[in-house]
Amino acid sequence: MKKGLIIVGLMIGLLVLVGAKYDYLLEMGDKTVKSAECNQCHKAIYEDWSKNFHAKAYSNDPFKKATKDYQEKACLPCHAAQEMAEEKALKLRPVHLEEGINCTTCHLRNNMIYGPYKLTAKHPSEQDASMIKSEFCAGCHMPTYQEWQASGSKRQCQECHMPRVEGKAVQGFPLSSLVPKRMIGQHIQIYEGLLTGAASLTGEIGTGSIRISLTNKASAHTMPTGKYGDYRVVLTTTVVDAEDKTVFSKQEIFSSQKGSGIPVQKTVVYEYPLTLAAGKQYTAKATLTYQVQGRPERAMATWSAPVGGGT
Repeated sequence: MKKGLIIVGLMIGLLVLVGAKYDYLLEMGDKTVKSAECNQCHKAIYEDWSKNFHAKAYSNDPFKKATKDYQEKACLPCHAAQEMAEEKALKLRPVHLEEGINCTTCHLRNNMIYGPYKLTAKHPSEQDASMIKSEFCAGCHMPTYQEWQASGSKRQCQECHMPRVEGKAVQGFPLSSLVPKRMIGQHIQIYEGLLTGAASLTGEIGTGSIRISLTNKASAHTMPTGKYGDYRVVLTTTVVDAEDKTVFSKQEIFSSQKGSGIPVQKTVVYEYPLTLAAGKQYTAKATLTYQVQGRPERAMATWSAPVGGGT
């Protein structure tokens, strides 16, 4: 036990001694490092980040087109910010724009690396507990933040979009052997479980009609949300016969651009007239998908039921 404490103490002392070697990580402006520097120790977090939409915030084709090949300068700071700040104080990072919202955007400011926990690292670092509060996201996501405020939700943005799991922030020997396990926020902001838990979808077959009910179940904001960009939730209702031929189809589009999203914990109901041939069997189905230009379509909810003709 005593020997182990001595070894740990020596390793911590070594980290302090070599800390100055990593001062280049604190540089800002033209000398801001790429996220690949962080990947040397934080491989799991880097891998998550590299798959999410923050990493592609600047380089995605819809954004490039919307800004007329980056000529709309007012739009750029949110998509490749130097550091987190209030909406009007955001500044464009002068280097590595292709990385979008990268590691340094959230973790580097005032020439210091910040994290949500107090810890000892090989580089200088300080704790900023606000990083796990909704206010931290407000600079770039003000309209959604205001929806969250109005909802009265006690859950922070990070609880849904960066759920914490137990693990180590550092991978790679020997540091990984010294770093304790802790709760670490996942760095993929949109994931399967979040989408499938966001809405409930039910249906009811009546006499000569089909009734579909859709509820914004889990969100602390409008579904979909976002002031900029074309975010859509699409409800598609179909009826097919025994040969899988479509005999009825109807689509409802909820768009952030058109302000037609579903408010928090609200239900919308659609009832469609339905005429089917007597004696035949059909299948009714409703699907809900999340659609954003330039991204893969994502399933949110489904409902289906058999229908007898003449019903």
